[in-house]
Amino acid sequence: MQPKQLPPDTTSTVAEAGVTSVTSVTTSNDAPLAVTPASETGVTGVTTPPDESARPCFRAFNDWTDGESRRYRPGVWWFTMKESGGTSTLVDTWVCGPLVVDAVTHDDQNNNFGRLLRFKPTTGPWRQWAMPMELLAGDGRELRAELLKMGLELDPQVRAYLTQYLTATTPKVRMQCATQVGWSGESFVLPDVVIGPDAARVVFQSGEHQADEYTTAGTLDGWRESVAALAGGNPLLLLALSAAFAGPLLRRCNAESGGLHLVGDSSTGKTAAIEAACSVWGGPTFKRSWRATSNGMEGAAAILNDGLLALDEISECDPREVGAIVYALGNGQGKQRASRSGSARAIKRWRCLILSNGERTIATAMQEGGHKAKAGQGVRLLDIPTSRTYGAWDTLHGHTSGAALSDALKTAAAKHYGHAGRAFLDRLTRDKRDFAAYLEQFKEAPGFTVEDGQQRRGAARLALIALAGELATEYGITGWAEDEATAAAVDALARWQEARGCGPSERGQIMAQMAEFIERHGDGRFSDADGADNRAVQNRAGWWRDTDKGRRYLFNTAAMREAVASFDFKRALETLQSVGALAEGADGKSSRPHRVGGQVLRLYEINPARLGGE
Repeated sequence: MQPKQLPPDTTSTVAEAGVTSVTSVTTSNDAPLAVTPASETGVTGVTTPPDESARPCFRAFNDWTDGESRRYRPGVWWFTMKESGGTSTLVDTWVCGPLVVDAVTHDDQNNNFGRLLRFKPTTGPWRQWAMPMELLAGDGRELRAELLKMGLELDPQVRAYLTQYLTATTPKVRMQCATQVGWSGESFVLPDVVIGPDAARVVFQSGEHQADEYTTAGTLDGWRESVAALAGGNPLLLLALSAAFAGPLLRRCNAESGGLHLVGDSSTGKTAAIEAACSVWGGPTFKRSWRATSNGMEGAAAILNDGLLALDEISECDPREVGAIVYALGNGQGKQRASRSGSARAIKRWRCLILSNGERTIATAMQEGGHKAKAGQGVRLLDIPTSRTYGAWDTLHGHTSGAALSDALKTAAAKHYGHAGRAFLDRLTRDKRDFAAYLEQFKEAPGFTVEDGQQRRGAARLALIALAGELATEYGITGWAEDEATAAAVDALARWQEARGCGPSERGQIMAQMAEFIERHGDGRFSDADGADNRAVQNRAGWWRDTDKGRRYLFNTAAMREAVASFDFKRALETLQSVGALAEGADGKSSRPHRVGGQVLRLYEINPARLGGE
């Protein structure tokens, strides 16, 4: 079932028998260093307190340091002189704990300047943080809050000295910063590590602490044996885990954001599948709730750029927000907003593979908010039914019930997490194959070949997920057999098509909306075009005329636009003509001349019998 392989990946040093660790990663933002650094010389290049001739100056001591008359605690000190009554007094002021500025950072556009800081928190090893220089604006309150959060001790009485120290320190070392998680050149940036061949030259820079999502615990072997192993014989779990690996492939395959929405009854295993997928990248805090506004969801997607955005239980979301959220997530960019000065702010952008669940489909959730789902929303998040033999499962792997399997899966995902995704990135960042061409082979495979344009978009997304699962297997991460991930994606495509029905979704929606309009207003806003009924019709939509082939409804232009509101008018007319519901005029126009009440009007003639199908 899997398409012909491209030349094998020979760039990685990880054994084919199984990945057990991530090779060559560089510690990045807010992470403990692997080795405590040697004693630093501080700003002035020495490790001893200055004499009078060197003052004023800053000095940074990593350990207790002896002076001529006192001992200096570890940290940054401000040494100056105080003149009083013709005499000079030495003034030594402790500013903060040990803090060293290692490099100047900026992005590839020579913007977003910052400083790469290394500091010793109250407990634990040294930490590293790429600090945006913009945090030094104003009184620096946001900067101090972040440093305090990460464990650096500060003297609140001399807080201005901290800003002065960081501003005055300009190392010669330069590093490229990435201000967003995801791809940066040939490397992949996570909040705490950079993975890839250019890792030593890139650092993640953020003004906020971001370590809650990409956490690790347990081992990769433990994850493979207790989480991935349960996917055997369970297509839904295979699909969810494969989807978790697909985010980093979006850019490599030139693919758009989008994902899957797992739909099924309560307590069947949907959430367990989501949590298992989250364990590829992080722990229990990786999963997010649908309980958010569209603005809040933009921020979540930006944080998880080029990765997995897992959303639990769509019923928690305001139904009025669902449609906007689905469109925004699929489009990969947020709203255009104005700054305080009125100029346009930078737009948030992202690429994400979205994995959602709920008891309701996207369309049903939107209907509760008074909106009708459009075809574009249906192909951005594919509704995948989860009803199988034992809830969401087909194979219990020795457990007594589907619920017991779900509990075991949740327990395992909470114990072993975060390693599989990093091992996948370690191989992917060094894999030089053309993945866009590789994806085309998957899309042309028999299981993913469909004719309809909207269904092709859905098939393309599932082909991408199949590719991700097969790559994870090839890299030795999952322990699955070849083609298992592909078979699960093909099964999902068939279930999506069955639940969705044949033909373009938008065409069916246009026909259903027109039929609903006639059913609602056929008696009240239409009257007999040939009758003598002189009653006044409020808000007239048109007339009806009985023929030997049944009743026809003659719409005026305003009512026609109202009946297909929310769809492109020209597209709606073409759709109705294509199924024989709208009669085409002799002059090629969609409206035709009809004599009504002694005058000739151009009206749209609708055959309601053709609105139920082709």
